Amino acid sequence: MAEVHEIHEPFLGLPPEDEKFAKTLVAKAVFSTVTQPLVVSRTLIQLGFEPFPLSTGKTLIWAGRDAYFLPNAFSYMRQLAQKEGLKILWTGIDSGIAALLVSGIVSHQTEKYIDEYYPNIGGPKEDTEKEEQDLTDHQSFKRVLRRAMRDSVVRTAAIIAARPFTVVMVRQIAQVIGKEAKYTGAFSGLRLVGLEEGPGGLFGGLVPQIVGELLVIWGVHSLTFTATRLLLRSDIGNTKQTDEKAVKAAKDVHSFVHTAVPFIINSFGYPYGVVSTIMAVAGSGLAVSFLPYSPAFLSWHNAWDYLNPHGLKRGNRLFLREQAGAVSVGADQQLYASNKFFA
Repeated sequence: MAEVHEIHEPFLGLPPEDEKFAKTLVAKAVFSTVTQPLVVSRTLIQLGFEPFPLSTGKTLIWAGRDAYFLPNAFSYMRQLAQKEGLKILWTGIDSGIAALLVSGIVSHQTEKYIDEYYPNIGGPKEDTEKEEQDLTDHQSFKRVLRRAMRDSVVRTAAIIAARPFTVVMVRQIAQVIGKEAKYTGAFSGLRLVGLEEGPGGLFGGLVPQIVGELLVIWGVHSLTFTATRLLLRSDIGNTKQTDEKAVKAAKDVHSFVHTAVPFIINSFGYPYGVVSTIMAVAGSGLAVSFLPYSPAFLSWHNAWDYLNPHGLKRGNRLFLREQAGAVSVGADQQLYASNKFFA
């Protein structure tokens, strides 16, 4: 009986490597569409927009001191939709998807380009197929250093390419605060920014975004390297044991490290994301870019200094968002964050 071979139809006529990338990018675009309400809420929070009543509770849910809390991210979304309509939660989705696609394509092409033409960026390609436990500390360090340097090049290129669409998306979302309609679409927004502010306006907030991204990349690689090498020296992380259960437990520990480390390091890069968002609206002509909403920042360093007391952590939590500043009583006799300009 003749064998039946399954015929693989290429996706959009792409080679296997590019096909896999394209399918992943499409999946990310779908996921981005679903999560856009969270992006909208976080962006507004980063800009300081807190128009909803506070609640009271304990800092540790059932324990700790009493505190005032801003609405959690999902409550914020719900109240925003109730006030402005459900459509508001997908503000800027066109620019967001465009930024995602540009970032993904540039990342993929840059990685292929440096692999082909600059294979020694970060060091020679060696020991890439070996398991971590089979490497010496020096070999492992060289491999981590190479990966970090190449990741830095790829991510920097992607951020620069996608930044114009990111700026437009932030500005589209920022219009919610002043109920404006200046930026109506991704490409019309690019044209408007270019005409009014020149090329520089399209890259507002670029530097803090890159700084934050590089901080995360190098922090993740460094901490993962250190934790992994220390674990390999201990019984709990030794993967060369003869006991299968012990080996499985050791691999689980290493998997946990690779999952936990990015979560920890991202918190150090987050403040740069807040400053990047603030600088994206600087010079936009939107209400949020002027006093009394915000002072005019000459550089992202000025924005950092201004936000440093309380604002650098805006939106870093989904839940238990404690109100660190003053509290006032609104006309409806409910408590609000004392920021009358966003009432």
